[in-house]
Amino acid sequence: MPSSDRAAIWGFGREGLAAFHHLKRTKPDLDITILNDTPLGNAPEGVRVLTGEDAMRALSEGTFAFVVKSPGISLYRPEIAAAKAKGTRFTSGTNLWFAQHGHARTIVVTGTKGKSTTSRLIHHLLMKGGFDAKLLGNVGVAALEQEPGRDWTVFELSSYQLADFEHAGEIALVTNLYPEHAPWHGGVEPYYRDKLNAFRDAKTMAIANRAHEELARRVKDRANLRWFNEAAGFREQDGKLFFGAREIEVKNFSLRGAHNIANLAAACTVAEMAGCKDLRKSIDMAGFEQLAHRLEEFSVGHVTCVNDSISTVPQATLAALAAYADRPIVLIAGGTDRGQDYGELAQALLQANMRALILLPVTGTRLREALNGRATFDIVDAGNLAEAVEAAAKSATAGDAILLSPAAPSFEEFRNFEERGTRFKQLCARLLLP
Repeated sequence: MPSSDRAAIWGFGREGLAAFHHLKRTKPDLDITILNDTPLGNAPEGVRVLTGEDAMRALSEGTFAFVVKSPGISLYRPEIAAAKAKGTRFTSGTNLWFAQHGHARTIVVTGTKGKSTTSRLIHHLLMKGGFDAKLLGNVGVAALEQEPGRDWTVFELSSYQLADFEHAGEIALVTNLYPEHAPWHGGVEPYYRDKLNAFRDAKTMAIANRAHEELARRVKDRANLRWFNEAAGFREQDGKLFFGAREIEVKNFSLRGAHNIANLAAACTVAEMAGCKDLRKSIDMAGFEQLAHRLEEFSVGHVTCVNDSISTVPQATLAALAAYADRPIVLIAGGTDRGQDYGELAQALLQANMRALILLPVTGTRLREALNGRATFDIVDAGNLAEAVEAAAKSATAGDAILLSPAAPSFEEFRNFEERGTRFKQLCARLLLP
């Protein structure tokens, strides 16, 4: 068995640094080693650092009693299995936060798509309702550096964070389930299982999307379950928000698309359960801010540009197409191949008001194959995003929408969807100036 006073932090970005400060504060006598897959230049002075093969060897040998793992490191790596066999326990910053704040009332939000927007909608409704609420989790700050809200803490959690989640929210929401992140989880089925770890505790009030068949099938027999998008509750219908048969007046809602009304239905279901009043009558969303890279709209000359870089699965691009059905679309799509099924998206493109389709490697080829020569709009192959925006600028006319909604990640060219979206905005501003 590993020595009980030896611990490691694996990954030393924002989460790893917060974990280091937390352990130093709560367990000052603990012997901490920092592990990283690649060379590290920002380690605290005097702290042991192991990288590359040395780090993996120490893990596999069971050197540490416990390891705080950063979310991006797959729980299914062989070094972890070897370390567990030697008695090492793995945990996360999320688990450490929940252990420290056992008194906090928490709402866990996840889903393949919509979790970020819905988390923020819930937080907005709680604050409007007079509650002191915090928004933590997968939101750009380390939870371990934050105190809970006095009334509620909303946690947006990714599948990476839920895979080893050991605690439970008082309320948990799952928006939907689509195939995603299969390499990290070792397959689609483990990905779904890890997502649904949000519902692991029977005491948690579970909220799920009745209109999403895959999710509904998997959770329908769970006790302590409430639906949204069902006839008797908050639901989206024809791009409007209803409760039962009654339409709800929604004021100052800046988000486009029926899918965002569905996100609002989910948020209202949670917020009402958390104590918000009068949501079934009218809702004022004044002050709610649109997230970057999620149908982020801006005008360049006479063309509307839409940065939807967050759309890394075909289902998200389907929602984006529906949101801009009122005008011709020049769509930029394609990226890293994760085995996505492009059949439904191809069919939607054939029915959409398409001006042109600009395809990026490598899944652009697969989308072209799914169209099978049936397209009546122009299709252009681009080698990278700069070429794609240039081709889009040549295809678009006044009143069109140039839509970056790739239906795939793009790790070959960019580190993440944020970098891709930022680059798209820069290229549009440069290439589309009148």
